[in-house]
Amino acid sequence: MRKKIRQLLPEIEWIGDKELQEKTLASYEDALSTGGWTPEDMDKIPFTLLIPDCPASYLTHVRGVTRMAKLAMDEFNSLYAKDGKFEMDNDLLVAGALLHDVGKLVEYEKSPDGKTVKSQMGRDLRHPFSGTVIALRNGCGTAIGHIIANHAHEGDGTLRSPEGVLVNKADFMNFESIKSFLGMK
Repeated sequence: MRKKIRQLLPEIEWIGDKELQEKTLASYEDALSTGGWTPEDMDKIPFTLLIPDCPASYLTHVRGVTRMAKLAMDEFNSLYAKDGKFEMDNDLLVAGALLHDVGKLVEYEKSPDGKTVKSQMGRDLRHPFSGTVIALRNGCGTAIGHIIANHAHEGDGTLRSPEGVLVNKADFMNFESIKSFLGMK
């Protein structure tokens, strides 16, 4: 399973710390197994149930958020890290971005007619909460848990880490842009 996850999420290689790569992969294995999904399902699951017939998959969304957040971090660091005060951590940002929606793999389930719907766990806990638990129980630190827990509206009004800010903004840029393309309010 790990080999397939690596193939589907090649951005995992952007994490320099091999141990953190393994913890990120373990979190995905855990979520996929718990949710009853295969790695290949990530390209079939809609990234949101808030957009009817969502045209973008979970996999595309996670990769998009990760890629956009990393580009923003690289530009930020190139401008602000000169004096050492304002430098974001690559591994923290990439792992947090890759895992920001890992909880959706337990928040969603496949209905008998093949549609993706909210699971009982998803009705009880939104994905920022379940995703944080999954990451922490697989050895990811609290800084990554913070990014996951605060990436959605649950984090509004909190002080997000710098990496968390970029993941939040990249997530909403993806979501809001697709909504706009579809003419949704």
